[in-house]
Amino acid sequence: NTPDEDEEFLLKPMNCPHHCEIFKSRPRSYKDLPVRFAEFGTVYRYEQSGELHGLTRVRGFTQDDAHLFCTADQVKEE
Repeated sequence: NTPDEDEEFLLKPMNCPHHCEIFKSRPRSYKDLPVRFAEFGTVYRYEQSGELHGLTRVRGFTQDDAHLFCTADQVKEE
């Protein structure tokens, strides 16, 4: 369910390009896979007035972020 009947939520690929940029920064072979990147990052959000509700919508938080680059046959093991 969404807040608005006419609104639809969809899954989408990651929109954080940093690990993709690191991955493509040099030539790689499929023999290098899997490649794993991880980091801690602080995220800041500034919603409009009235959108902050107690601790459910904090202005800043630190999250761990990881991305895995692998072949299709490595997915299950990873």
